[in-house]
Amino acid sequence: MPKAIGKLLGRRIRRIRQEKSLTLKQIEAKVGVSATHISEIERGKTSPTIGALEKISVALDVSPSHLIDIPPLPELNVRKRDEIRRIRMYDGSVEIEPLTNREASSEMSIFFATIDGNGMIDPVPGHRGEEFCYVLEGFLEVTVDGRPHVLRKGDSIHFKASQPHQIRNLSTEPVRTIWTVRPKLFI
Repeated sequence: MPKAIGKLLGRRIRRIRQEKSLTLKQIEAKVGVSATHISEIERGKTSPTIGALEKISVALDVSPSHLIDIPPLPELNVRKRDEIRRIRMYDGSVEIEPLTNREASSEMSIFFATIDGNGMIDPVPGHRGEEFCYVLEGFLEVTVDGRPHVLRKGDSIHFKASQPHQIRNLSTEPVRTIWTVRPKLFI
């Protein structure tokens, strides 16, 4: 495997593992591939065998092809409004409209999020990366590391995502926001 592809594969494995809040030891316990070997794969120091790759994909709950089919990030990507697929989450109280191409090998996700009146997103213990939110309309409370921040139309917040955080709509009307999350979410 060419070195550049091995590094991309390793970064993809690490990103998915961290997004799922799994440690190297947890992967090792699930599938019997040593944490040291997984770490070497993630750093691009060694290439995995097909068997190891298959085991790692099982532990990450993704198909092996998802790990190795690394589509290039196009120099330009245009998405038309009617191509955006909306996703409902949190018992239907949150609607996500991805603006970035989910399939491209990008390092970030950008999306519209609409949170119904009094809706909330479950607390997140923290993850690698950073988040940015801009409020288009409504009132939003973003609690980061136990400190609540009330945002109104035109306000924004940018924070290290490693801190515990929670998001909730403070009103009975929907709140519309634009979010940027790095590393990329698989939604």
